[in-house]
Amino acid sequence: MDSQNIIQIGLSIISFLILISVYSYLEELKTCACFIENEHPTYKINIDFLQFYQILEIISLFIFISFITMYKSKLLKGGKGEMRHNGIRFFVLLSIFLLIFISGYVSVYSILLFLSSKKDCVCVNKWQKYIIYIQGTFNTIYFLRLIFFVMFVALLLAFRK
Repeated sequence: MDSQNIIQIGLSIISFLILISVYSYLEELKTCACFIENEHPTYKINIDFLQFYQILEIISLFIFISFITMYKSKLLKGGKGEMRHNGIRFFVLLSIFLLIFISGYVSVYSILLFLSSKKDCVCVNKWQKYIIYIQGTFNTIYFLRLIFFVMFVALLLAFRK
């Protein structure tokens, strides 16, 4: 394994530790009195969903590390034929709609977390909240990109000769 892979795996481990810390921060928010009392009754934040998203991030990080090691060791080999092509097409469509759903929800809940966090609430004002804000910002951008991508493809298909 070369130094570039070692650096990528090292950064992945740091990311893993940050994601675990954010997950435990979200667990603490469930019992944070000032956070709970400041939460809007209509627009409640689904902390469980944000924790689920952190778990998805951790799983994707493990998949990324696995792909790095498999790619370098030439363990990944492709198949041939129409069945593989249809399976990939279905997987891509399913992934796009799943990513639109997840990134949209993460965007909404991170905005709600931003709006409902008080400056004098000690259990909310930790560095992990900024990671959630960053995730929310990038998920919003990603959400909009996916929506525009789907609309663009639909337009291309609609005006195809």
